[in-house]
Amino acid sequence: MRKICLVSGLAALVALQAAIAWNARLCWKGKAIVNEPEARTRILLRANAVYPWNAAGHFELGKVYFERGAEALGDPAARDRYFDLSVEAFLRSLRLDPASAQAHFHLAQTLLYMSYMSRPAPLGYFEEYLKAARLTGHNSQIYFDVGKVMLSRWDTLSPTEKDFAADILGKTLAGRDQDRLLDLLGIWHLDCRDPALLERILPDHGPSLRACARFLGERSTSLEARQLALARAEKLDFSRAKSQLDKGRQAAEASRAAGAKGYYQTAVWVLRSIKFYQDLVGRELIDPDEFDRVQRTVRRLQAMNGIERTRSIADEDGVIAAYLALEDDPAALGEFEDFVRAKGLLGEDPKALTSFEELPTLAFRLALDFRRKRYEDIVGAGDLLAASSLTVPPSHRSWYVRSLGLIGESNLERRDVREAEKYFRMALELEPENLAILLGLERCGGRRSPGDKPDELRRAIDRLTSPATIDLGGRTLDKGESLQVDLVTDGRPRTLRLGFTPAIAGGHPLVSIFVNGRVVWEDIGDTGSGAFPVSPLIGVNSLEITAVGGAIELAGITQRIAAGR
Repeated sequence: MRKICLVSGLAALVALQAAIAWNARLCWKGKAIVNEPEARTRILLRANAVYPWNAAGHFELGKVYFERGAEALGDPAARDRYFDLSVEAFLRSLRLDPASAQAHFHLAQTLLYMSYMSRPAPLGYFEEYLKAARLTGHNSQIYFDVGKVMLSRWDTLSPTEKDFAADILGKTLAGRDQDRLLDLLGIWHLDCRDPALLERILPDHGPSLRACARFLGERSTSLEARQLALARAEKLDFSRAKSQLDKGRQAAEASRAAGAKGYYQTAVWVLRSIKFYQDLVGRELIDPDEFDRVQRTVRRLQAMNGIERTRSIADEDGVIAAYLALEDDPAALGEFEDFVRAKGLLGEDPKALTSFEELPTLAFRLALDFRRKRYEDIVGAGDLLAASSLTVPPSHRSWYVRSLGLIGESNLERRDVREAEKYFRMALELEPENLAILLGLERCGGRRSPGDKPDELRRAIDRLTSPATIDLGGRTLDKGESLQVDLVTDGRPRTLRLGFTPAIAGGHPLVSIFVNGRVVWEDIGDTGSGAFPVSPLIGVNSLEITAVGGAIELAGITQRIAAGR
């Protein structure tokens, strides 16, 4: 008897193993080999009949029924029957494997379709999506697909469902997958367009934020969301610039001047790339005062690094001039001056000038003294130059003119207009079209007799500055193209107006305008023009026009000087 039971048990085990193996083969065949839906259905039904306890078999059968129902949308009877069979198969699969995220997701898909057809369903699709999302990882395809479905039905979701969907989308995008981001943005553009949702789900990741901004800009939609994304990206850039500054300091302290140079250059480049989109959205993500401090510090350390490496103040790359143009903190200027003096590069007392070869050093000292408001010292150097019989060769003429200009400016600060005018005229003899010198002379005239400015001088200034109207000749900028215009000004505040029209009738292209690297205007370019106030620099200013979201035709630029200036 025991022998019979043992044999029967072994036979049953063999039969069970055979059934499992045959079920697995049929499921594999129905999933991977056979493509025709009816044949797949027969094979999977056979598999489930052979061994009905394999959750995967019922899951695959549910998917086939769903596909057949989706293909039979024009036949309500067949459609409803297949969807009912699909739900039944998925439920059987879940009874065998309740933790299957795939089964919950596909059941939710079927229930969602049934809701489209107003068919009664045994369960709510949202609850099944919720289970699928909770049972899978944040970076899984199911998690992503659940988010897409919820986003496509955004307007129909309850506040609770929207919170759940936003959480899923945010966690999905946290993986920084650009393809997934663009996929979601496409659905958002078609079915949602809620700017607050974008702010909530976009990660603090520069490339993702800029990809979103580019997507919105190319479609000329949701300017606030685009500009906020760019402002957030620039906040991250500012943090990166500060990090590069810290690394540069560490390299300098470790006597690695070449390494420090690279860090400082990167920091400068990053700071220059910040367009201050926060000004357009009205949010202070970057403290302007902190930005200015960091910018001055980077420029100072970059200038000191250049001096350290070259043992010279020749400033061939302009970093010293860039620093002195920005700095207004006496303590920082003092630190910089002490550094240069310690290197033995300040030269002798300016009153001991004996050769034109010392002019670069003199110009440097005068520039530093001017920033430190040592006007009396500068005027003393001027007396030396006025009495000097030095012959200045063309190679050193710019240094000489620069020194004369600083002496003239220092005399103006001391309210000695006559002396100021003398030095400006000495400089003008060498460089008759030096705009800064001409403006200095004009201020001298204004000091002597306010409001009475020589017409000839003003005409000379006007010849060097850009006209009130700049004709752009109907030039076309295609989508993504930019045009840079040099705007030469006398530094007075003004309002600029750019005239343009869409290149395609009825178009709504997005246009961005930057002055000296900062965004001053961005809007849909179907209004015929854009006006914006600017406070330009004396001399050449960069005005950049970009056709972000479509082609535009440029008419021209007009300038209106601020009243009372």
